[in-house]
Amino acid sequence: MNNFSKKLEHFAFKNLMLETDLMKIEESGVDIQHIDTVSKKEIVDTELFEHEILTSARKMARFYVYYFAFENSIRSLISGRLEEKHGINWWDIKAPPGVAKNVADNQAKEKDTAMAIRSEDPLSYTNFGELIDIITYNWEDFSDTIRSKKSMESVVSQFGKIRNVIAHSCELEEDDIIRLKLLIKDWFRIQS
Repeated sequence: MNNFSKKLEHFAFKNLMLETDLMKIEESGVDIQHIDTVSKKEIVDTELFEHEILTSARKMARFYVYYFAFENSIRSLISGRLEEKHGINWWDIKAPPGVAKNVADNQAKEKDTAMAIRSEDPLSYTNFGELIDIITYNWEDFSDTIRSKKSMESVVSQFGKIRNVIAHSCELEEDDIIRLKLLIKDWFRIQS
């Protein structure tokens, strides 16, 4: 990933954080015309859900955006770096065997459903922990991009714990909200 791409990605994350702050202002009752409303005919009638659950869901929605962007920026780093070093078919030669097997299993299971196929890219079928396994397995390809394996493991280990809270539809405590934002900053700090 070149310097411009890193700056652009960092800029995008700063914008996500600003977006969250603007949403907080509107949620506190100040109408700044930031949040567009969606007509009820386009979504499930939210009146079907308890008010407390909807309030919690709206609070947590902005953190899902962070989590989604963070996890997919790691996917982008992996695919960009390994394709740059090993070509377009990097997956076939650089994916750890256990990860490749899980991905193949996930792809096969998805084909047996009525759902749309999410992607032809096997990286789209990896879970968060497997992304880190790919970097660790190919550390020689990332050692000039990430400060150290230990710093990466520290950041992603903590992020993984917060990610689980978000992914399992629970609320983050205020300290963990701060921690999440700091971890995202840390991730960009440890990249060369």
